[in-house]
Amino acid sequence: MKTSHSVLLASVVGAAGLWLSERQNRQRLALHAEVMHQAWIAEVARSPELQAIWMPAGGDLPDGEYTNLLHANQLISFLSVKFRAGLLDKQSLRVQARWLMEHDVTRTYWKKFGGFREDEVVDRTDRTFNSILADEYAAYADKDAVAA
Repeated sequence: MKTSHSVLLASVVGAAGLWLSERQNRQRLALHAEVMHQAWIAEVARSPELQAIWMPAGGDLPDGEYTNLLHANQLISFLSVKFRAGLLDKQSLRVQARWLMEHDVTRTYWKKFGGFREDEVVDRTDRTFNSILADEYAAYADKDAVAA
């Protein structure tokens, strides 16, 4: 093998290693951010004072409903980070999203906050995640409409 081929091969291997390292670092950061997010949601769910501060504008919700929506947010956020980290593929995410949307509280959460989740999209992974959840929400919303 010529020296130029060896140098090229070493450069390609090095670049691939850097790319993989960066990808793993982003996954670790996403997981760490999720730990903080989960702790924050749990704290707000336990504290009526924090709920009063952080309840969305116009959020005149019955007692306990905001807490239930926070718990739905915890589950959806957990799925989101698992999907981002590669622990769920599209099919397994769809199965989990379908299960979540079987529950009234999750559909209520998505109806109220799905648009916000769309607004905060940063990349294709977020768009794919939101699209799958929106599809499963729509499937259950259609079932609710037929049943009514």
